[in-house]
Amino acid sequence: MKKISITVLGILMFAAFSYGQTANEYMSLGNELYKVKKYSEAIPHYTKAIELSPNSPEPWYNRGQSYYFLKQYESAIANFSRALQIRPAYIDALFQRGLAYNKSGKHDAAIADYSRGIELVPNDEKFWYNRGVAFMDKNDLDSALKDYDQAIKIQPNYMKAFVNRSNVYFKKKEYDVSLVDANRVLQLDPTYVEGWGNRAVLYRTQGKLDLSIADLNKALSLDPNYVKGYLDRAIAYNKTNRNDLAITDLNYAIKLDPKYVPAYTFRGAVYFDTKKYDLSKADMLKIQQLDPTNVFAKNILDRIAALPK
Repeated sequence: MKKISITVLGILMFAAFSYGQTANEYMSLGNELYKVKKYSEAIPHYTKAIELSPNSPEPWYNRGQSYYFLKQYESAIANFSRALQIRPAYIDALFQRGLAYNKSGKHDAAIADYSRGIELVPNDEKFWYNRGVAFMDKNDLDSALKDYDQAIKIQPNYMKAFVNRSNVYFKKKEYDVSLVDANRVLQLDPTYVEGWGNRAVLYRTQGKLDLSIADLNKALSLDPNYVKGYLDRAIAYNKTNRNDLAITDLNYAIKLDPKYVPAYTFRGAVYFDTKKYDLSKADMLKIQQLDPTNVFAKNILDRIAALPK
């Protein structure tokens, strides 16, 4: 067997060293851009790292993350999949691919990834929680409940699991149980604006309108720009025959978000019910500008058109 000279061996070792370092340098450049959310600019650096070190799973994973945050979910899935081919037990890639699958509407594929993650790390509450989300998005509410239960069993203060479990019970019309979880959310974080908003909707559904309004007052005191809070409070005011207050809230919601279709919809409906047909018509026409296929707006406009002149 022919011997390799020490000089040649040294050159080969140096080349290998430089090769690895260069890939790491591209990774570092990509990571610096990723940290400041410059995902499009980070991708070419991860691509160069992949070219130099194709069998390293990390640059595939990081490029997948960049695509994920750019909402390019198919590209993200492809990169996470490659990372998992290289390292089948790559927990982070498995978790993120599940997120990308679910975001792209592939709920069964997401559930499969989370199930695999649960096999690998059964005490990681995030896998249980996110599988619950996928089941919920698939409208398999009973399976979602079981997963949220398990996530809470592992992490008793897991607020997001309480939020979602409350929402599942709400969808199942089990309002009293939903309220227990809604209360727990606000115990865990009294500053959680949407927690107050969610409980307000639950109270409204139960006919407890004063309590609903009180919760929305609290939510809006915490965040005066909580647009949905103004809509929900307007609905509660309307149900208690305080339409002037309802219109005031809807006006403010539209001021905050001039493209907020639900506020135009409800304001137009209030105007219609109070026989202010010109104002109702204006809102319905605005809805049609924002959402040309809106059936509700068309129906109201047809009803206005059919009124005696």
